[in-house]
Amino acid sequence: MELKNLKTFQTVVDQGSYQKAADFLGYTQSTITVQIQQLEQELGVPLFERVGRRMVLTQIGEQVLAKSRQLLRDADELSAIGRSRQAMKGTLRVDMAESLLCYQMQPVISAFRKAAPQVRLILRNRTSLKIAENLRDGSCDLGVTYVMEWHRDCLHVEALDNASEVILVAAPDFAFPDFTTPHQSKPVSLIIDEADSTFRRQLEEYLRSRDIQLDETIELWSTEAIKRCAMANLGFTYLPRFAVKEDLAAGRLVELPAPISGVRNPILCGRHKNRWMTPAMELFCQLLQEKLPRE
Repeated sequence: MELKNLKTFQTVVDQGSYQKAADFLGYTQSTITVQIQQLEQELGVPLFERVGRRMVLTQIGEQVLAKSRQLLRDADELSAIGRSRQAMKGTLRVDMAESLLCYQMQPVISAFRKAAPQVRLILRNRTSLKIAENLRDGSCDLGVTYVMEWHRDCLHVEALDNASEVILVAAPDFAFPDFTTPHQSKPVSLIIDEADSTFRRQLEEYLRSRDIQLDETIELWSTEAIKRCAMANLGFTYLPRFAVKEDLAAGRLVELPAPISGVRNPILCGRHKNRWMTPAMELFCQLLQEKLPRE
């Protein structure tokens, strides 16, 4: 079924006659007649009937008119989306977890650059807490992280189709690998990021539940710095598997067996509920679903 025939049908009704519709659309009257006949043949029902000298809609024609108006509106909206995508401009501000930005986001960023070259993309690594605060006050447009449990009264948060597996790792010659037995006092350091980090809070809760005491915590803000300290046998850490995959394969790090190792955290994308979803935001969210690597 061709949209042009639906448009002609709607125009005949709106203009009141075949001839007026032909004048309005720039067609000949015979073209209008052919298009209406094609539509009737496709539907298998008559759309008009003659009452005196006038052509009026049949009862079925009234139903077809309502549906055709909706289809044409939907088609116009789809075309508008396409045009807006082609002309996307402005700025898109995305805050995200540092590990995602460093190790997972490159395919998404590359695809976005190609699809929207005129959009200025600003990416910042932030903690989950800070991302939620920035979404709430409008400091960023989108937030991508692991946990976004704050301000759900005003935030729309959607889980992506993949999740991040987080594991305990240390250097191969790490001397205290047992993180399963309860009631231990271990002379080792935890190398981890800031206090409100999702993974740090999960691990610290696990250690408390097992009554496992550590010497100290070395707090760093860079995943790469955390890894290097762990590889230097300065302690152990708890990171997404994707961040240490190459180091595990090369033998620079080993996974420590424990119930907390291998926990999967959903990756979330959030925005403010009252914020208009711009074409650039829609595109970035779509690419997150399509391009973000899956473990």
